[in-house]
Amino acid sequence: MFDRTQARNLLPRHTFLAVLFCFIALQVFDGRAAAQDEPPKPVQLTPNLSRFEATDPASGIHYVRLLLSLPKVADAPEGQAPPRFSIECRDIKGVHEMQWFLSFGGVDSFEFVAPFHSTPQTLYPPQFAQVKLRMVFEGYTKSKPFLRSWSALRNGEFRYSDPGLHSANMEPTRWFLPFLNSLPGLRIGYPKPEKGDPPELFFPTQPLLEELRKTPICSP
Repeated sequence: MFDRTQARNLLPRHTFLAVLFCFIALQVFDGRAAAQDEPPKPVQLTPNLSRFEATDPASGIHYVRLLLSLPKVADAPEGQAPPRFSIECRDIKGVHEMQWFLSFGGVDSFEFVAPFHSTPQTLYPPQFAQVKLRMVFEGYTKSKPFLRSWSALRNGEFRYSDPGLHSANMEPTRWFLPFLNSLPGLRIGYPKPEKGDPPELFFPTQPLLEELRKTPICSP
């Protein structure tokens, strides 16, 4: 602890005041730095919808993720995160990109995965296991089923696989937005569930879509 009495007896008045000023300034600076280092937290918009906005420090990419969770069921294990459908919007040097994520439950958080750039140490992008999931958009009617590939991420989420060398999908996520806007209910699951696979999920997506329209970074 800084002892002002001892310092006053040992130092001339002007030297003591200078040391005291520096001490106070350092405490204020440390407090501000600690506050700035705190990671942003999701903003709860409704009981089942939250919004997270941040800038990835490594890539400098600004992004917003909207997380829509299903209500907890009575027999769910205590403390287990419910199933979740998320839309992430990114601003990459003025270009807006969109990604979809799905959790069948048990995933408490999420991680930002920046676009891959090769380095002398890492020449090739990481490869993720691909899972086929069946999507049906529902509202006043139902769409045809869409069977598409999703990447199994390390944290337990699935990410819609954008078209590319390692994806069999032909459409990006934005291609499905007209379906979702017209039929704001997403039914998604395994096309042929096997023992141990999670059950099919249904997400009422209207609250998420309303927030999506209010978020400029999510526009094309």
